[in-house]
Amino acid sequence: MGFLDHTTNNIVIDAVLTERGRELLSQNNGSFQVTSFAFGDDEVDYSNVVKYGRQMGKEKIEKNTPIFEAQTNENLALKYNNITLSSNSLRILYVPYLKKYGTTLSQPISLVLSNSNLQYTSVEVVSTLSDASGQTNIDDNLSDIIFDLKMNDLILKLYSNGTERTFDYIDLDENNIASYRIAAADASAASFSESNVIMTGRRLFSAQVGLSLTSPKLGLSTFQKFGTYDSNTQKYIIKTQIEITGRSSGSRIIIPVTVTQ
Repeated sequence: MGFLDHTTNNIVIDAVLTERGRELLSQNNGSFQVTSFAFGDDEVDYSNVVKYGRQMGKEKIEKNTPIFEAQTNENLALKYNNITLSSNSLRILYVPYLKKYGTTLSQPISLVLSNSNLQYTSVEVVSTLSDASGQTNIDDNLSDIIFDLKMNDLILKLYSNGTERTFDYIDLDENNIASYRIAAADASAASFSESNVIMTGRRLFSAQVGLSLTSPKLGLSTFQKFGTYDSNTQKYIIKTQIEITGRSSGSRIIIPVTVTQ
């Protein structure tokens, strides 16, 4: 859904179904049901507030922000959703962010098809606040009980105890992007903090991610389609990613993944 910017004072809303919505509607079996909606501010550049101050920055946002057209690709339609708080009077100063636990964000996950020891790995992400904020509690409205995981189903799958789990996704779109829903674990303990701080409401995403070895099986054709050929090693290399989003906070992290033939 998008707001069309007309020259009059009228606000025109352009609402379209995503490809997934059209697929469900075409089945005509009752599976297409609108149960909720969300708003987002993908277009807004909040750095204007930092650069020009609150008043002038707000004016620049209102006057200069372009309006996106409605997207039919559900993976692009709403990247930065607005948050609903339990009370109109509630004010939250800090919003949690996601960070990889135990490793730096700059290091991609490396998987190797020909090495059974490197075909899957554990991924842990913490929803937390900066230690510099001085806060020791994440508001319940923003504490991520559930995480969403998205990744290319032709390349990557969820694993359990080193075994590939083939059909755990809740959705698979036309671009072969599989969506998973992962329950969070409590991460209040000091061991999850850079400064050894206990923080209530901190949450942990933990899952095993590995190569798609069964259905569909990752093979040469997939490497040729998504990868590049390294003449030095004479192997194909695929550079892909996994996307993890906290359902309560809306915070998102993109983790790069390198897959070697």
